[in-house]
Amino acid sequence: MTEAVPTAEDPVTLPPPLGCSHYQRKCQLVSPCCDQPYNCRFCHDEDSTNHTLDRRSVKEVVCLVCSARQALSNLCSSQDCGTVFGGAYFCGVCKLFDDVDKGQFHCDGCGICRIGGREKFSHCDTCGLCLPAGKSHKCVSNTSHNNCPVCLEDIHTSRLEAHIPPCSHLLHLTCYQDMVRTGLYACPTCGLSMQDMSMVWADIDREVASTPMPREYAGLYREILCKDCNQTGTATFHIVGMKCLSCGSYNTTLDKGPLLRLVSKEGEEKVFTPLTETEIGTLSNVSFPIPDNVSDITSEGSDNEDGWETTEEVVEENGEVATDSNTREMVEEDLD
Repeated sequence: MTEAVPTAEDPVTLPPPLGCSHYQRKCQLVSPCCDQPYNCRFCHDEDSTNHTLDRRSVKEVVCLVCSARQALSNLCSSQDCGTVFGGAYFCGVCKLFDDVDKGQFHCDGCGICRIGGREKFSHCDTCGLCLPAGKSHKCVSNTSHNNCPVCLEDIHTSRLEAHIPPCSHLLHLTCYQDMVRTGLYACPTCGLSMQDMSMVWADIDREVASTPMPREYAGLYREILCKDCNQTGTATFHIVGMKCLSCGSYNTTLDKGPLLRLVSKEGEEKVFTPLTETEIGTLSNVSFPIPDNVSDITSEGSDNEDGWETTEEVVEENGEVATDSNTREMVEEDLD
């Protein structure tokens, strides 16, 4: 019986790619510590509970096509095999094999491999990491060698993308997106706003204007420290927020000292005097008026009380956090 010859329209079944969920490659690394083959260092670390694999110490590999154990190379040494282990990329320094082209390159300054294309990045010796070429940034000494301040996991060797905010205190992009979704906008390390907050500050201005304070609080002020411009000043006391007069930010915190009362007249240089303990005690008995729409406020939009609501502008319909083009470019992704 003659078998039918497949035509171009017939589906072609391809063999599954070799490797693991982390990398597609045609060899396994032989762990010097365990003397066992693993598809990659992550597979080893997931299987081992008391140690990790130092990939630079790997001297041998096992071919996934012919199963031959051999000295480390990017080409199988078996004469009848000749399989290329890293079809798209091989780094003899990091002992990294990959059959998928991701624009990989080895950075001597970082000491590891990166992805995204060498021509798109330049290494900053002060920060200790690769940054988008031609983009200005604030230098922080060895910033990538710190752990993510949110999840406390390593950033420098992580396979997760790293977000670089204006203050250059790195955190994982996924951690940054989670913060923004919950209304947290300030850097966990220094408190500086991690995005443009001008629209949010304008919303708070309107909320302050529509929320009058009791007459007992008229003319009261507090010393504040602005986390965005790092300036101290005297701001009008308000329960919604206290605005920095230097930069207009509400990303402020109380500075030392008690409540102050303005004693100078309009047109004169402002002079303040601290409230006495008796005056402060009187204020503790003052009740605040309840807005007419309080039922609407508490029944709608009360799911997020962790910080200023900043997600309106940055969370898309699919749940992904949208960042502007400049922010997207200030991203570093570690490969291995």
